[in-house]
Amino acid sequence: MGQVESAPSAMPSTRDGLILLVCALLVGVASWVPVRGRQVPGWEEAVFRAVNDLPGLLYGPVWVVMQLGTWFAIAGVALVALVLRRTRLALAFALAGVTASLLSNVFKAVVGRGRPAALLADVHTRGLVPTGNGYPSGHASVAFALATVAWLCLDGWVRWVLPCAAVIVGFARIYVGAHLPVDVVGGAALGTACGVAVSLALRPRPSVAG
Repeated sequence: MGQVESAPSAMPSTRDGLILLVCALLVGVASWVPVRGRQVPGWEEAVFRAVNDLPGLLYGPVWVVMQLGTWFAIAGVALVALVLRRTRLALAFALAGVTASLLSNVFKAVVGRGRPAALLADVHTRGLVPTGNGYPSGHASVAFALATVAWLCLDGWVRWVLPCAAVIVGFARIYVGAHLPVDVVGGAALGTACGVAVSLALRPRPSVAG
């Protein structure tokens, strides 16, 4: 009698993935509401100031982690997965990261919210001066896309590394004056949605053994 082989335990279940996807979409929509008028709510400015006004000595450490939100990180984690002979995981990292980066640029053009320095006075800008619009954060989008793939497709303590780093990336983008808090939340939601969608799309289908 035929026997159905289940997918590896490290692969995401459809139910868990869909729940996470719905949550990401809801958070994304909620984050869009405060930016429609191109204004900075008082509570958001307060959060921004609390992080952006922190001492400059934090710049070095957070800059290193902040690179998780770049194209170099996408290539790096995909390459590591390939070296470990996890081809499907490498493809998931690459597709999720690239999709999140491209979509973040699309939404930036559509929403048109400026960077902190264009909306607030006395902003501490550390490192390269960012250009273009601010919502959603591209760094946060990429970092959370990679983190979501790792969370859904890996086991043990390894699955925690990229999610924890992604949170630091979001903190870092506010700290360096590149984004407002809602920009980061919107980017995180977008990246999470991309990570879930790609992970579920590439999930191995159960096969029937004869």
